[in-house]
Amino acid sequence: MPGLILNIKPGERFLVNGVVLENGPKRAQIRVETEGASILRLSDALHPDDVNTPVKRVYYIAQLILTGDSEEAEAKEVLIKALKDLQNVFRDTAKAPLEKAINAAEIGRYYSVLCSLKHVFPLEEKLLNLRLPQADDAEQQKSEVA
Repeated sequence: MPGLILNIKPGERFLVNGVVLENGPKRAQIRVETEGASILRLSDALHPDDVNTPVKRVYYIAQLILTGDSEEAEAKEVLIKALKDLQNVFRDTAKAPLEKAINAAEIGRYYSVLCSLKHVFPLEEKLLNLRLPQADDAEQQKSEVA
């Protein structure tokens, strides 16, 4: 019994080949038999206003391919290059999910790219929240010591 199994929560919305569908009041399970169908839970989608970090930008590229809002052939090249750039930045800290994302992108499994990148979000957030002491901080520390 091949195919993708979707377990849908009550009221959950999702895209199938660009069409927005919404589940009714009960849980549902749907089996998608068509190979290559583009499916995205709207709860997994990033709003354009939320695309404000490098990893989110790469996630958004994969999302645009998945939803059909971007030409796959052209965007796939951009996506793979961007994933490799992230791999160079994160190196060992996110090696496994980024390798998975690159492999998934190369074979056109864009939802898998999104799932892999979700594991990198907390690492990126941690890095972006690190704050190096600024010159003003150094001056303040000197005045506190004196």
